Amino acid sequence: MADDKPLDPSVQFQEFVSNWERSIDQFFNQMMGTEQFSQSMNEMQKFQLEFQKTFKDAMAAQLLAMNMPSRSDVMQIAEDIRQLDLRMARIEDKLSATIGSNEHDVRQSTPRTKRPPAED
Repeated sequence: MADDKPLDPSVQFQEFVSNWERSIDQFFNQMMGTEQFSQSMNEMQKFQLEFQKTFKDAMAAQLLAMNMPSRSDVMQIAEDIRQLDLRMARIEDKLSATIGSNEHDVRQSTPRTKRPPAED
């Protein structure tokens, strides 16, 4: 009886949790490995996509009824603005290149009309 150690509740609880995790893990691994699980997950995914589409269409109809832009309208406006920004940047680059080269040409080709002051 000298070899008997008192039972530690924390060790027992840790063993219980470890056994419980192993059994739950084993159960779900077996369940997820079946063809039925795969089919049900595919059905749930189809249902979710249909629900999203229905909700999107209903929301677009509500926004249209309230005379407000839908998400696709806002996205199109943002794309149009981005394209305008790119075009403006190209125009600015061309203008600055043209103006810079013209100023250089004007300075070199313009004859001096004023004479320096005469020395007395």
